[in-house]
Amino acid sequence: MIGSLQNKIRETFERYRSDAEYRELIRTSFFSLIVRMIGVGTGFLVTLFTSRYFSAGALGIVSICVAILSLAGVAGKLGLDVAMMKLVAEYSWKNDFSTIKSLYLKALQLMLPVTFVISLVLYLSADWMAIHYFHKEYLGTYLKINAWITFPLVLLLFHSESTRGLKNITSYTFYQTSAVSSIALVLLVIAVFTKNVPREIPVEIQFVSISIAGVMSLMSWLKASRFASNKTAPDAPKSDLLKIAMPMFTTTVLQLIMSWAGTLILAAYATESQVGIYNAMVRISVFTNITILAINSITMPRFAEAYAANDTEALKRYSNQAARLIFVTSFPIFIVLSCFPGLILSIFGKEFPGNEGSLYVLLAGQFIVVISGLSAQILNMTGRQHVLRNIAIVACLFNVSSCALLIPSHGIMGTCIAQVIGTFVWNTLCIWYVWKHFGFSTIPFTGSKNES
Repeated sequence: MIGSLQNKIRETFERYRSDAEYRELIRTSFFSLIVRMIGVGTGFLVTLFTSRYFSAGALGIVSICVAILSLAGVAGKLGLDVAMMKLVAEYSWKNDFSTIKSLYLKALQLMLPVTFVISLVLYLSADWMAIHYFHKEYLGTYLKINAWITFPLVLLLFHSESTRGLKNITSYTFYQTSAVSSIALVLLVIAVFTKNVPREIPVEIQFVSISIAGVMSLMSWLKASRFASNKTAPDAPKSDLLKIAMPMFTTTVLQLIMSWAGTLILAAYATESQVGIYNAMVRISVFTNITILAINSITMPRFAEAYAANDTEALKRYSNQAARLIFVTSFPIFIVLSCFPGLILSIFGKEFPGNEGSLYVLLAGQFIVVISGLSAQILNMTGRQHVLRNIAIVACLFNVSSCALLIPSHGIMGTCIAQVIGTFVWNTLCIWYVWKHFGFSTIPFTGSKNES
C-alpha cells in the first residue's frame, strides 16, 4: 500500500513536469495558497490568544456571535455573491465592464434591504435569545451589536466573490480567509499588552475587524471593476442574477447550518467554555484542508469553461488534477495532527486536554472532505445547482437531527459525531452524482466508468 502511494505521488510530480495545464494550476495557486496559509495561521493564533489570555469562555462568546453572524450574512447576500462571480467571469472575458457595473448595482439593490430586515430582527430578538435560548443574559448586549455587523460581513463576502470573477484570486483569498483574522490578531496582541481589559474584548475586536475588512473589500472591488470609469449598461441581463443565485443561496444556507448547528445547539446545553473548546478543535481539524480553498479558487472557473464547451474530458482532467493536489498536500498534515493531539490541545490552555477523542472524530470528518475532491463545486459550475441544493437538504437534515439527538447527552463528542455524519452524507451524495452523470470519480487516484 505504501509503495502504491509512493508511485502515485511520483506520478503526480512527473505530471507537473510534463503537463502544462497542471503546471499552470500549481503556479497560479501558489500565491493564493500563501495567502490562505496566512489566513489559517492568523486564525489559529486568534483562537490561541483568545483561549490562553482571555479564557475558553471568551472564545465561546466569539463562537456564538460568529455562528449567528455567519447565518445572517449568508441570508443577507441571497446567493448573489456566487452568481456575480459566475457572471463577472463571463463578462470580464468579453471586457464588458458596463454590464458588470449594472449587475453589481442591481445586486446591491436586492441585498441591502434584506440585510437591513435581518439585522433589525436579530437586534429586536437579542435579549430573548440571550435569556431563553442560550441562558446567558449578559450575551444580550453583544448580540445587539452583532446584529448590525451583518452589513459589513455581507459586503465582505459579496465583494470577495465578485473579485474572484475577475480572476484576482489572491485578493479573493485574502478577503475570504485572511483579512478578518489578520486585523483581529493585531488588535488582540495590543489588547494582551494592555492592562485591565475585559475578558469579552475578543468579541468586540471581532466586530471591529469584520467592519474594517468589509470597507476594504468594497474599495478593492470598486478599483478592480473600473467602477468609476464605466457607465451602466441598460440591456444587462439582470434577471440572470436571481435565476442563478436562488439554488446557490439555498445550498449555501444549508451548508452554513451544517457548519454552525453544532455550535448553536451546544451553546444551549453547555457552558461558553465548552463551546469555545469545541470551536478550537474545529479550527485545528480544518487546518488539514489548508490547500483546498486555493485550489478550488482556480479550478471552479475551469469547470465552468469545460462545461460550457461540452468538454467532459477536460472536466474530468481538471477534477483529477485538483483531487490529487489536494490529497498530496493535505495528507502530511493529517499525520502530524493525528500523532500529537494531546500536545496540540495543551497549547490552547489547561481546559483543552482530555478532548483528544473528539479531535480524532473531527479529523476523520476532514479526511472525508479531502478525499472527496471537488464534487460539489463541479455540480455548482455545471448548471446543477438544484441537485446540490437537494443534496444539501438531505445532509442538513442528517446533521441537525444528529445534533439534536447526540448533543444533550454527549456534549462535545456528540457535536463532533453529528458534524461527521453531515459531512459524510454530503460528500458521498455529491461523489455519487458526479459519477452517475459525468462518468468519473472525484476521489483522487481513481478512474472513470470506462476504466473500471
